[in-house]
Amino acid sequence: MKVYKLGVIGDPIEHSLSPKIHNFFAKRANINIDYNAYHVLPQDLNSFIKDFFKSGGDGLNVTLPHKVSCLNSAVSTSSLVTIIGAANTLEYIKSSKKIIAESTDGRGLVDDLLEKFNLRSANILILGAGGAALSIIPDLERLLPANIVLDNRSKEKIQPIIERFSPFLHNTKIVNIDNFSDAIDLVINATSAGFSGPFQWGRELNLNKTTIFYDLSYTNSKEKTPFLEWASQYSDNYHDGFGMLINQAALSFRLWTGIKPDTKILKYELFND
Repeated sequence: MKVYKLGVIGDPIEHSLSPKIHNFFAKRANINIDYNAYHVLPQDLNSFIKDFFKSGGDGLNVTLPHKVSCLNSAVSTSSLVTIIGAANTLEYIKSSKKIIAESTDGRGLVDDLLEKFNLRSANILILGAGGAALSIIPDLERLLPANIVLDNRSKEKIQPIIERFSPFLHNTKIVNIDNFSDAIDLVINATSAGFSGPFQWGRELNLNKTTIFYDLSYTNSKEKTPFLEWASQYSDNYHDGFGMLINQAALSFRLWTGIKPDTKILKYELFND
């Protein structure tokens, strides 16, 4: 039986749940994988990727800080990666010996949101303008929202993102929060704000009791992230990024193996050895 050689690369990497997740997928799909976490320093990135695939590798997940630099090792990129300028998945096509860069972050988020909510014609606010925000914007249009609204602590970063993504959003408007006054239906936290203390945001947001809150980050317990602690003062409808984590991994797994895995994994299954 074929054994898929897979892994995840990052710096640091010790915290990664990817090996556990993919081994869950493989066991339930009744296939064999060899999936490991590799601590790869930035200066070693290109040589590691090339050597991994030359030695029989089938696929790699890519985490910080390599999501942009890994593109230098790819022969081609998906249309989505070309738009956002970053990847979290590498696939090796052995017949042509080509490394292909893909991104599953945004699709993983949207798959999780689609399981939970109907966000058609909604106003979605993204807090943050870094790589995490960029990776999810194109796929959010699948939810058919009316508007994607951007806010960021450094205001000068917002307009370049609007100009970058506007040509690719055909049914949804992307706007600066300074030019938006309607109520917000979903707030997505794409920042790291709060992990050195309580979460705070520097402006009043147009929220109400029906607003949904979603944090791209997650915790390893029933405790809330700092963002969700802050959100709980406004609403009881809040969620961390655990579902996104599982769904984006499932998309990578399917890309490498051709098998759509069972994504019904609970937190305690991963965090309790």
